[in-house]
Amino acid sequence: MKNIYLLLTVILFLLVCSSCCKKNQVEGTWELVSAQWIFADTDTAEFPNSDHDREVKMIGKTHVLFIRQDTTNNDLFFSGGGTYTFEGNKYIETLEFADWITDIGTTLTYECQFEDDMWIMTGPVLEEGEEDPGWQLHEEWRKIE
Repeated sequence: MKNIYLLLTVILFLLVCSSCCKKNQVEGTWELVSAQWIFADTDTAEFPNSDHDREVKMIGKTHVLFIRQDTTNNDLFFSGGGTYTFEGNKYIETLEFADWITDIGTTLTYECQFEDDMWIMTGPVLEEGEEDPGWQLHEEWRKIE
């Protein structure tokens, strides 16, 4: 009887540990495969726009860091990071630093879907002081770790 209780205790312990330590879908390292930035004037920019652009996003339990670089000369296009939350299909970044914004604390909200090792994010991007979206973002990321 003691062995059954011991076995049940070990199984319960393992179940609790595996559920509390489980990663969410966005945790990991992602590489940008394609992106469209769709502006209000119907102009669209597509990235990567050459074989020399690379963007990587690293996501831990509570923080995110991203960087885009020109790999031919190692020039940085931009970088940023901060905290994030992920619930259901909503991914919300709160920027704590970025080289292109002055409004630290900017929050960006995206709708997400996952297909195999791909993460697709879409949503409006608000510029400082705007109430209406300045442009829409559609990015596709591949999990690399």
